[in-house]
Amino acid sequence: MSDDRPGPPSGATPGERPTEPLGSPPPPEPPPPADPAPTVSVPDPPASPGSPGQTWPQAPPAAGYDQGTYAQPGYGPPAYPAQPGPGQQPGYGPPPGYGYGYPPGPQTDSTATAALVIAVVGFFICAPIGAIVALVLANSAQKRIEESNGRLTGLEQARAARIIAIIELALTAVVILVGVLAVAASLGARY
Repeated sequence: MSDDRPGPPSGATPGERPTEPLGSPPPPEPPPPADPAPTVSVPDPPASPGSPGQTWPQAPPAAGYDQGTYAQPGYGPPAYPAQPGPGQQPGYGPPPGYGYGYPPGPQTDSTATAALVIAVVGFFICAPIGAIVALVLANSAQKRIEESNGRLTGLEQARAARIIAIIELALTAVVILVGVLAVAASLGARY
């Protein structure tokens, strides 16, 4: 077996690498040359709010961080829903000051509730004084509700308190008039 001598195989030129046997691992590849300067990616300018494909809000990239080179699949900015939620306008995000959940509904004016309670209770305890207090509170509540532009409710309670107070005052006036006429009639019958 003279063919199995060490050295270059026959027919090979000097300086050429001999072929490896089939069972041995391949030689390691040389590392790629180092990049002398890192690449810097410039982000696209943000699109105007409401444009198609717009995710809102957009955070600027961190300084010295190339998102395109170091990004991993599955890690990135959170995806925002394309459809607006309740109380949102398309492309503008949630209304300011609300956060999560539904916005609070309008509140009932406490002065209107107090006026209605005083009008009803005053009808049985002290009609003229309760009626006057309820009438003042009802007028004040109605003015505040109308100036609130829908933030306060209770206009029906204020109107009901005003109607009950007016009825109380009218009944009080009738009772006083009947009492005066009864006293005058009893004094006139003596003379």
